[in-house]
Amino acid sequence: MEDSSTGSLLATGNAPSMQRVDNFIAFIREANELLQKETDLSPANQLVSDMYNHLLLQLRSHYFPPEVQAIVNNEYIRVNQQKIQDKLSEIEFLVELRDSHDICKLDGAVLDIVKSLPNWNSYFSLVSQELQYMRQDRHIEKSPIIFVGSGPMPISPIILHLLSGAEVICLEMNAIAYDASCNLLEHLGLGDKVTVVLKEGSEFDYSPYSQIVVASLVRNKQAVLETISRTSADPFVAVRTAEGMRRIMYEAIDESQLNKQGWRILGRTSPEEKLVVNSTLFLERITN
Repeated sequence: MEDSSTGSLLATGNAPSMQRVDNFIAFIREANELLQKETDLSPANQLVSDMYNHLLLQLRSHYFPPEVQAIVNNEYIRVNQQKIQDKLSEIEFLVELRDSHDICKLDGAVLDIVKSLPNWNSYFSLVSQELQYMRQDRHIEKSPIIFVGSGPMPISPIILHLLSGAEVICLEMNAIAYDASCNLLEHLGLGDKVTVVLKEGSEFDYSPYSQIVVASLVRNKQAVLETISRTSADPFVAVRTAEGMRRIMYEAIDESQLNKQGWRILGRTSPEEKLVVNSTLFLERITN
């Protein structure tokens, strides 16, 4: 994908509605072709990094509902959505892995170090919204929080701990991410406050816990929710999902199935234009 082509596809803020739709679909097509061709999806590949950053910029922009529907229902995007998401997940993993290793080389106060991350503001805004809702009915400071799918850079669990003072227990199924996050937390002096367990979220025993956050990149959210419902006596779950255009990047939870599976939606956060991509659903189990 040539830089000039990418630039022309993205500079469409004032274009007519259908032109914006056509340009965005063309960009996704080029991006997907690039991702399927490239063997190196790490931050060292500048072509991939530029594409990824442009995509994030686009997904954080404002779109009218007819534009969103035309894009997410486009046949090419629907057919290739899973492949695109898989590649974008790999890119995000590799970016977080690099950041985790880089932070381990820095010295200084914990807050100063993590605030130096380029995506700090996005995560801080998202976690702040989630924590505000969780605090409404729960005594979050008095009980630990389980965070499912923390990755190699557990920035959300770190922010959760820093803002609430609560112990955060991370579940991570990837051994590379597990090692990187453990090293990072020890380096920051948070190893006894934010801990990591090498475990699949759908296989964990949640019986001692009632407050759980499920990350956006967790692909088997329904299985995780089933296990939470079966093992936790009184679960309050914040599960990250995606709305509108963001569904191109992240898997959206099927809200129509939640009630059938015994969950009630208590509320939700909304994406913030140009800042936060994800939204979060807050769930409690329906009791008879």
